[in-house]
Amino acid sequence: MSQSILDAVAPHLAPLDRAHRLQAEAARVGFDWPDAVSMIDKLREETTELAEACHAGSAAEAADEIGDLLFVMVNLARTLQLDIGRCLEDACTKFERRFRALEERLRAQGRRFEGECPETLDALWREVKRAERGA
Repeated sequence: MSQSILDAVAPHLAPLDRAHRLQAEAARVGFDWPDAVSMIDKLREETTELAEACHAGSAAEAADEIGDLLFVMVNLARTLQLDIGRCLEDACTKFERRFRALEERLRAQGRRFEGECPETLDALWREVKRAERGA
């Protein structure tokens, strides 16, 4: 069995860490995207493929495309010198904060999630975002 540059990456790493290390090793020898914009174009391509898989009703294909999207996102974060785990943690914190604010708005109006249509919830979500941004 021949040796690979990727042999340096432990297979037991957490998935985000492993993706980062695999991509860093490949980039070290010149196998990398030329810039972040190219990666964003790749994200669009993968998103289109995910939409096609969902439209076809193929869970296996959708899972494959979601994996590809995540892999490209990790690489984009690496290129921008961002910690993908921190980015995701910050997104979780932001979502939780906004969701709790949405719940509070509903309670203040004497309403609950149950029975609310998606359009109403989306409109309230946008209100929460605007309020948070001070707009």
